[in-house]
Formats: sequence, structure tokens, C-alpha cells
Amino acid sequence: MTQPDPRVFAESVRALLNEDVRRYRNFGVYWFAVKAVLKRYFDRNEMPILGNYVAESVVSRMPEGLDMGDVLAAAAGEYQENASFNLGRNRLSDPSGEFFTLIDPDVEG
Repeated sequence: MTQPDPRVFAESVRALLNEDVRRYRNFGVYWFAVKAVLKRYFDRNEMPILGNYVAESVVSRMPEGLDMGDVLAAAAGEYQENASFNLGRNRLSDPSGEFFTLIDPDVEG
């Protein structure tokens, strides 16, 4: 699988979230990693949702040992899966099949 360029990935995610900010949920366990990548390229003036909130209980569900390219590729795959089948819900499953709730107060106010 081709690994996404972080800048191109961030610009694409920004465009998706500008259309509907609730789409962040589609990234599942990878959301806070995606948020960190967005913060490398954009500030809160450009994307007000980029606060400092991180749910460690969600981050800990990410598979271990992934490099940045692997994380971005997995995040893109997770987004596609959830956009197709989860329909924007914030109750998601992690890679081991366990369910969790994803809420980011920086996004949802």
C-alpha cells in the first residue's frame, strides 16, 4: 500500500472536516494521531478544532509499533470503513473488535 504524504493527507482531512466537522469520528482510534498531524500544518486560526484535548483511552487502542506512514494509511482505511458503514456514529470498534465512544470536546464544543 502506498503511504500517504503527511502534508497531502492533512490538506485532504482539512477539506473533509471543513465540509462536515463530525467526520472526525470516522478516523476512529486514529483520530488523535490525525489531529496531531493536522496541528503540524495548521493552527487554531485555520482550524479552530485543533485544541489540546487527547483521550488517552482512545490513543491506547491504536496498534503498537506503527510508523507515521502506517498510521496515516490505517487512518485512511478506518475513515473509509466508518464512512461507509458506521454513518457518523461516535460508538466505534477498535482493531481488536472492542467498542468505545469517541468524543473530542475540541470538535464538539
